Order: sequence, then C-alpha cells, then structure tokens
Amino acid sequence: MLYRLELAAGETPVASDDLSANNIPRISLDDEEALHALAPDVILDLSGNHGAGISAASARHGVWFTDAFGSVPGIAGLQPLLEGRPVSSINLFRRSLAQALPDLIASAAVNIKFVASRNERFLAEKSVSLILRELKRRARGLLSATPSETVLFVAPRAPGTSETLAYLGRMVGELVRRAWQKFATTLGLRPGMFCINLTEGEPLKFNPALAEAVTSPANCYYADPFLWPHGEDTWCFFESFDYHMGLGYISAGRIENGRFEDVRTVLAPGYHLSFPFLFEHDGQLFMMPESCASRRIELWRCTSFPDGWELHRTALEGTNASDSTLVQIDEQWWLFTNISDDPFADMSSELHLFRANSPLLERLEPHPLNPVVFDSRCARNAGRIWQRDGVFYRPAQDNSHGTYGYGLQLMRIDELTMERYRESSVRHITPNFKRGIIGCHHIDVLDNRIVFDVRHRYGGRG
Repeated sequence: MLYRLELAAGETPVASDDLSANNIPRISLDDEEALHALAPDVILDLSGNHGAGISAASARHGVWFTDAFGSVPGIAGLQPLLEGRPVSSINLFRRSLAQALPDLIASAAVNIKFVASRNERFLAEKSVSLILRELKRRARGLLSATPSETVLFVAPRAPGTSETLAYLGRMVGELVRRAWQKFATTLGLRPGMFCINLTEGEPLKFNPALAEAVTSPANCYYADPFLWPHGEDTWCFFESFDYHMGLGYISAGRIENGRFEDVRTVLAPGYHLSFPFLFEHDGQLFMMPESCASRRIELWRCTSFPDGWELHRTALEGTNASDSTLVQIDEQWWLFTNISDDPFADMSSELHLFRANSPLLERLEPHPLNPVVFDSRCARNAGRIWQRDGVFYRPAQDNSHGTYGYGLQLMRIDELTMERYRESSVRHITPNFKRGIIGCHHIDVLDNRIVFDVRHRYGGRG
C-alpha cells in the first residue's frame, strides 16, 4: 500500500530494503512532543484502531482512517455481506479537535466480493484511491462535495453464530453456481451472455421490454453496441466475444427490419477489444475501442467503411483505461474514462476526466478532482454521451449486487468545469423487465433509434 501511495504521489517508491532499516522515523503515539515536532499535515491510521489513542492536535488536518480496516481481520469485509448490501461502502473519517465524534471526509462504493476475506482486501485496495484523492484535494485547497447523507462511524462488529452460518451457506451456494457456470460454458450454454436489443423512442422514457433481440451465433455474445449512420443505412458496431478464445473483437452489421445484415469482423488485432466508440473529426471517422489489454487508449482511423481501420494514435500509455468516450461541451473537449491501478484491476468504481485539446488526444490535462465519481453504481461509462434540449446525459453502468453490468443509470451532467463536476441520476434501468435477464449495461441513441444490451443468465447454444 505504501508503494502505491508513493507511486500515485509521483514520488520514487521506498526500496523494500529501506523499509526494514532504521532510517525511518519511529515515534511512539504517546510522545506528543515528538509528533508536534514532526508537524505532519495528516496522520493516517491504517492499523484498524480507527484513530483511537492518537492526539488529533498532532496534525494540521487531524487523524484520518477508514472503515475498510478492522482490528479483527475479515470483519470489515464481512459486514456488507451479512447485511445483504448491493455494494460495499468505504468511508474516510477524520478525528479532530473541532469535533467530538469523527466526521466524514468522503465516501466511495464498490461492488461486492462474495468471500469476506477477498472483499476486505478489495476494500483496502480501493481505499488507497480514496485516501489519495482526498490528500490531493487538500493539498490543492479543494474540498469534496458535502456528503448527501450523514454517516456516523460505527466500528465493524463480529458476527453471531446464525449470521456466520448464513454467510457460509451463501458462500457455498455461490461457489456451486460458479462451478456450474464453468461447466455450462463447456456445454455451449453461454452463461451470462449479453444480447443486443433494438427499439425506438426516447431514452428517458422507452420501455425496454418491447425491444427486439438480435441473436448472436453459437459460442459467442454481442455487447457494447454503437450506432452509426452511413449513407441511407444505419450500422451497429459492437463487441463480439468468443467463449472459446476468451476475448472480444469488434464487429459491425447493417440494421434492416430489426435485424443485423452483412455482419462482419471489422477490427481484431489479437488482443481483447470492446466498446467501439465512434466519432467524426475533420471529415474522417475514428474509433476509440476499449483496449485495456494493451494498457493504453487507442484511436483507429477508418480507411474503408466499415472494416478498414489503421491505428492512428495512442494516449495514456501504461494506463489501465476502460470504456472511454469523448464529448464536446461549451467548445471544450473532454475525455471520460474508467481507470484502475489496483491489483484487482477493478475498472467499474472510478470515473476520471481529462480536458483534451482535440478529440485526437494530443494533449490531456487530468481533472484535479479525479476520480470525479467513486461509486460502482454509476462510475463506469455505458455508452456515448448524448444531448437532448441542451442537456447532456452520460449513460453509466450500475455494477452492484456482485454482478458486472447489473443495471443502467442515465446521468444528467449538471456542471462540468476544471473546478467541479456534478451529475445526477434521471433514470435507473434494472433487470426486471424480462424473465431470465440478470443485467443490462450499455445503451446508445441515434435520433429516435435506441440500441442496448441485456445479460441473460443462460443464452443457450444459439
């Protein structure tokens, strides 16, 4: 964790040999005089004692701690599982002289891991990003938005016998389900299969149950659809995922009478691609697919529609960036992307913004409040940002209930500057509109036409 803190701060990481040497200051918590002499800005307590016994007067910004750590290993990760929460919360608190009780600095929400020990490790890793964000904001004199609800610090409690047995039962059930899914994959039943649906209407009002499904070939699924007009036709670009190869590539098909015609592979470089975001610039068509496997953002230029593409430019080299999209608001280009640097490679919890000099991303300036959204229920992009009546809407994935792509949120962008970012949910689509659906996680809009994907528990052999 110290290594990741230093990397994110832009410092040279401490060598592991130095960590065991005697050149690191060691100060007793009882030695208030030495603490005052050190004059720290923040004291960060990662011991699981939640700042207890540390003088809040010793640091300018007090003693910080999170509820992602407990004095008893596993308890913090078990708590949300016992309570049946759709997500695990991470709350960053501060003890200070000005407050009798710890006050909340900021909160984050991440998807559930069904094993308590793994859930706790996940919470600990994601808490690093939250702590770093708030430290950087303090250093720049910026404050996080006031939390929408009051959160009182409550130390994680040990479970009772009945709760422990219930948790063990659910964990065994989940292990059995996952084992069956692996076996079902070998049978060609396509567990967790995504399927593209077509309909018409207004994105804020349409009924997803009335959409027509597009069937994918055997041992494959279709996801992440994007619409694009070409002449008198409308094409749909999407991810094709091959269960046998275990990776995705980009396909496209012409929409005719609610079906895909002339379906073909358009981009398959040999590593996983998805989320084929399309845009036009200076009369040329570009694609910015999700290329997280290559640890960079890639821009591909169309040389022959729909299946001729050449790599034009890359950006954010060495970065795990996923589901990136571009939008121009008030003559300013913005890159919205989901970034992760934790060992879990979680791409669903943090939304990062960059101001761009152009859609070709020659120069990118990170937003000082990054990640501007830290909530797996609305952070990950779920398609192209669109505009209606002067208002911009960002589709976002709801990754909760332990499911990737559980639902869709339509987020209205209320304010976007280099000083602030605010958005609010105006529609929440959950997988309860058809039998056998366990998720829906992407949407695109072109005029009156809507395309979205849904996730089936089992897709069948096709």
